[in-house]
Amino acid sequence: MKADYNRAVERYGQRIYAFASYSLRSGQDADDVTQEVLIKLWRNWRSIDPDKMLAWLMRVTRNAVIDHIRRQRLADSRVDHRIDPDSQAGGPGHPARNQSRNESPGESMDRERLRQALLASIQALDEPFRSLLVMRDIQGMPYADIQGAMELSESQVKVYLHRGRRKLRGDEGLRSLFERVHGISHESSSESSSEPGRPAPGRNDKAAPLAAAGIDNSG
Repeated sequence: MKADYNRAVERYGQRIYAFASYSLRSGQDADDVTQEVLIKLWRNWRSIDPDKMLAWLMRVTRNAVIDHIRRQRLADSRVDHRIDPDSQAGGPGHPARNQSRNESPGESMDRERLRQALLASIQALDEPFRSLLVMRDIQGMPYADIQGAMELSESQVKVYLHRGRRKLRGDEGLRSLFERVHGISHESSSESSSEPGRPAPGRNDKAAPLAAAGIDNSG
């Protein structure tokens, strides 16, 4: 049992931390949530269906994040100063990982600005939009696991994802950065309906702007 548990921690630990980091104000808070979730995983190990472990973990992680935020708001009603979830050296999306060998320094800086703008816009989203975008567009979770984690039907997941992506599309500053980084003119952008967080027609999920901005899937 312990060996299986350790393998699960190795497989899912970074995914849990990355998800928590998109909403919490510091890396330490994300660490606390991660440890809380892993303790619950150990305590409930025998009752968890191995085929549904990812959905179980993400549901528990999301609930832990929400509880943590509520406690923070009770303790401090001031503006929530969130951190970049990838500010930890070597974390997902860290500049050292995302700079292409073929990019000039200027191109790398523009891509980093886009990545930071996307992260800030995602962090500003309300639930369930933020969690869904992180799970699907950043972490690449299958719809079945997202349904289990969020306790939503497939149609609800897709509707909320569409609405969340539209909210990102409404950010003019983000759109301008995206078009500059990817060399898209305003006219061609309007015609193709390309939007942050959503692939243009004819493109696969791997070409989605979240990935193109250098936000890696974790886990």
